[in-house]
Amino acid sequence: MRIAHISDIHVNFGTDFNNNIFEKAVKILNKLGADLTFISGDLTTNGLLREYELASEKVSMIEGKKAIVPGNHDEWNLGYKLFPEFFGKTDFIHYYGKLTVVGLATSEPDKDDGRLGRSRHGLIRRGVRKKNNLTLIGFHHHLVPIPNSGREHNIIEDAGETLDIILRHDIPLVLMGHRHVPYGVKIHNTLLVNAGTFSCNRTRGHFGNTFNIIDIENNSILVTVMNVEKEKQEKMIQFNCSDGCCINRYYEYDKKID
Repeated sequence: MRIAHISDIHVNFGTDFNNNIFEKAVKILNKLGADLTFISGDLTTNGLLREYELASEKVSMIEGKKAIVPGNHDEWNLGYKLFPEFFGKTDFIHYYGKLTVVGLATSEPDKDDGRLGRSRHGLIRRGVRKKNNLTLIGFHHHLVPIPNSGREHNIIEDAGETLDIILRHDIPLVLMGHRHVPYGVKIHNTLLVNAGTFSCNRTRGHFGNTFNIIDIENNSILVTVMNVEKEKQEKMIQFNCSDGCCINRYYEYDKKID
């Protein structure tokens, strides 16, 4: 199964949104034949109605099935009331064959901070009940600090409890965004993966606009980062859910990811 993981589109009518990059990224994405596209929030910049309308139009250009959660920018200016109208429920459990996707809203109105809370922790527990399915958890805010993303401010408030639930249930894959930097790290039996920004001009350093490609086959998870401007793929991390073996290009330069 192939999952495209995109985040932080930041549609607006000002300088944040790069429409040329967005349309180029969508063309690349649609050629990859993903079975599912997971969008981990910040579809808009200010949560305004006109931004939601444009974001809906733009997201419709992405072919195939989509699962979408809100980000903190989507909750500004009463945007939290608009998100369900344009993109559906903010918290959900969806099934795609042998894959269970639990989407959660970490954002709160007019705040940059995030949290999940006990009710959403309950959704995580429900999401692992299909024992033969691989469970994916996705939300906007990051669960652990992200290197190369500046001073830390916005890890979710209940990160400890959330991480404990995820690790105790051996959930293999968690997808996040928010910091505009691609990153992946394995903790216990869980792969934590951040997506960079799909089409926002506020990129960091030389990372540029990126999205992740996640290939799952025979209990192996391979995460590749696609640089939109360069149209270049770089394998980031490979994790075998069966034996726990993990190769991470950020920390193991002498090992090759197949």
